[in-house]
Amino acid sequence: MRAIHALHGFIGSGKTTLARRLETQLGALRFTPDEWMTTLYGADPPADEYPILLDRVRSLMHAQWTRAVTLGVPVILDEGLWTRVSRDELRAQAAALGVPLTLHVLPFDPATARERIAARNEEAGAHFVAPTTFELFLPRFEPLTPDEEPLQHVIRS
Repeated sequence: MRAIHALHGFIGSGKTTLARRLETQLGALRFTPDEWMTTLYGADPPADEYPILLDRVRSLMHAQWTRAVTLGVPVILDEGLWTRVSRDELRAQAAALGVPLTLHVLPFDPATARERIAARNEEAGAHFVAPTTFELFLPRFEPLTPDEEPLQHVIRS
């Protein structure tokens, strides 16, 4: 069944854990940028190159997930969708493709997220997130607003 399942949450909120579970439950194709980045560019790409590399990965993933969903394969977008603009863009893409969108919203507790990131950073081959990066990105996170709720199906974890 054609469907887009997108995850909304900050670094360390458990997005990839949920995405892996949904992948199995739904028989969906999962798109996790951190995994693609690590495979293509290593666990800790240079900070000055990171935005360009991530844009390349996102562009490639976009071409693949839109093709998959067009062919009838449900997809899971393990992106985070930190900003209202990114969520609005995805809603517009889903509408243009005629595909239902479910937004899985993960709770966010900064202390728990920091602990999860520290543990993940110790795993071999994991996508590294420096504590300074976490703090730098934290103000960029925009939680789902009440007026967005009715714009897609929302599941809160």
